[in-house]
Amino acid sequence: PPLAGPVCPPNQHYELCGPACPATCHGQVEAEECEEATSCTEGCFCDEGFLLSGDRCVPLAQCGCVHEGHYYKMGEEFFTCPRCSERCTCKGAGVVECHPEGCAAGEACMVQDGVQGCYPRECGRCQVLGAVSYSTFDGRPLHFDGTCTYTLAAVEATSPEDTLVPFVVEMEKESGEEGPMIRRLLVTVHGVTVGMTRGTQWEVTVDGEKHLLPLALAGGAVTVSQEGAHRVLQVQGGLKLLYDGSAYALLTLPSTYRRHTKGLCGNFNGDAGDDLTAPQELGVTWGTNTTACTHGSPPPACPSASPGPCGVLAEATGPFAG
Repeated sequence: PPLAGPVCPPNQHYELCGPACPATCHGQVEAEECEEATSCTEGCFCDEGFLLSGDRCVPLAQCGCVHEGHYYKMGEEFFTCPRCSERCTCKGAGVVECHPEGCAAGEACMVQDGVQGCYPRECGRCQVLGAVSYSTFDGRPLHFDGTCTYTLAAVEATSPEDTLVPFVVEMEKESGEEGPMIRRLLVTVHGVTVGMTRGTQWEVTVDGEKHLLPLALAGGAVTVSQEGAHRVLQVQGGLKLLYDGSAYALLTLPSTYRRHTKGLCGNFNGDAGDDLTAPQELGVTWGTNTTACTHGSPPPACPSASPGPCGVLAEATGPFAG
């Protein structure tokens, strides 16, 4: 029997020799304008009556807009040059609607991941070093050798009008021959839970199932990629988590999350003095799975100060006692 082709996304089909210049919403390339028009390529192609819009095949009526030479999907928002002076929305069928709107206080017009927009000027950074040393968003150093599962950072949805994307970042730890180790990092956001396990690369779990990288989830709002030795999870307009698959993790948040976070990484309020530091406080407050594990112990106390040069003369049990 003939070999079955790969499974294609919706509104697409597999061809062994399909057009090298397929029709797109940006504009159907005329055969004489396409250098590869006489050749073909293997892959998934749009069904009849559908056109490429980004990485999806949509009916002509759902095609987006071309604005200043750039193509935008229907419903996509973007800022115009220069200095993000207007916020525009592609309404579909080539219609672009724009309104004057500059960047808010604390934001700057810049390009991130190839997209121009208003982005926070400052961000908070929480680091995990060697699974026992931490630096909070406010820069407070911590030493914590617990072996349970802990909330690194979390933001809850407070109201339907809240523009912050809620999330939870958890760290599963376990005991190793050389001390506590990170077992897995879990990020729950936009209705999915992504897991990064120690000792692996180019793969994560999504709701418990293994997936190879790169990945785009929640309609592209969450992306996961491999960058060198690190796996990187990025939430559009929100958190960024970098993990080396061993003992180092870096969680970055934009300044819009100030005073809204909780967890081992602190409250991100600019005051390092109010972040918890005692191991038992940290463990009891932010431990989420405390079976068959410990919260570690406080660092050893320093010995009492040695007596002065003549202290031995005054000792009750010294050689000159009595």
